[in-house]
Amino acid sequence: MFFCERGGMFANMRWDAWEVIGLSGELLFFARLIAQWLASEKKKRPVVPTVYWYLSLAGTVILIAYALHIGSFAILIPQLVGIVLYSRNLQLDFIHRRTEARMKRLGLLAPNHSWPDMSVVVPVHNEEKRLAGTLENLTAIGYPGKLEIVVALNGCTDGSADIARRYPVRVVESERSGMSFGKNLGAAEATGKILVFVDADTRLPAGAFRKLAIAAALSDSANYIGTVAGSPDKGGFVVRACFWIANRTTARKRAHAPGGVMLMDRETFDRIGGFNENIPQGTSTDCIWRALKSGAAYVFVDSFQAVTSIRRFEKTGIVGQMLSWRRNHRALAAGRERQVADRVYEDIR
Repeated sequence: MFFCERGGMFANMRWDAWEVIGLSGELLFFARLIAQWLASEKKKRPVVPTVYWYLSLAGTVILIAYALHIGSFAILIPQLVGIVLYSRNLQLDFIHRRTEARMKRLGLLAPNHSWPDMSVVVPVHNEEKRLAGTLENLTAIGYPGKLEIVVALNGCTDGSADIARRYPVRVVESERSGMSFGKNLGAAEATGKILVFVDADTRLPAGAFRKLAIAAALSDSANYIGTVAGSPDKGGFVVRACFWIANRTTARKRAHAPGGVMLMDRETFDRIGGFNENIPQGTSTDCIWRALKSGAAYVFVDSFQAVTSIRRFEKTGIVGQMLSWRRNHRALAAGRERQVADRVYEDIR
């Protein structure tokens, strides 16, 4: 071990094998910055190359060993947190590169790719307060293939019909009302291979339809059913936390449509007979499970989030609404459809 014998600020510093190990960890962290800088200079914009995360992980592992040897919590704790974050980022980078490779293999990145026809169905029952904003949003998104928007007016007694006819959409009407009926009504008039169902109080970001078509193609199946991650149109931390939970649950358990958006291929829709008009709530869950039983692949789209109204949360309360969804989920999972059908479903406008 070598100690500096002269006075000054370096008098108490030492130099041994462990110091070399600690220095090598720091050098790896410095090397990642160089790699990131070079990659950014090459692209002429800020980028984070994959090697950045490998260098970060390697440096973190070395510094953890060094911190344990010298007994320094000040060095150890940040590295323990860092190894989790760097590992997750490396995983996300791997998923992104794998997805891009699949998209390239399927020709989705080619400028002359033939995109399937898409029909967007918007079921509407007395939505004059929100319909204009929804249709303004949907008609402005665009799609590289053929796109039609079908507005299914079911039992409307307000000005929804007049609002719908102001936009370049197909309008179909019926005096009968019901969410599932409205979706089936619109789908019966739709001509697209991909059916997308969007609630009348929901908005989508730019490029959403293209991303839905990509998600359908990446399912590697001709038959699929999917939902989209959602976010609230307003509300604080608690509301957003509820949506986060709903998104994660839906991704794993295929239980709900937290964003108010569903997609499926026409063949699957016809095979399962569309949405169940005998139950007033829990229809998304019921439709998903029937489609899966028929052999359809499941798709959860989290490449964007649909912004949807929290009016039901505001009316029934956050806890009450979450528990209601949970009860419907359990009842349908147990095959107790009658139990769900007998529950009163409040029409909130």
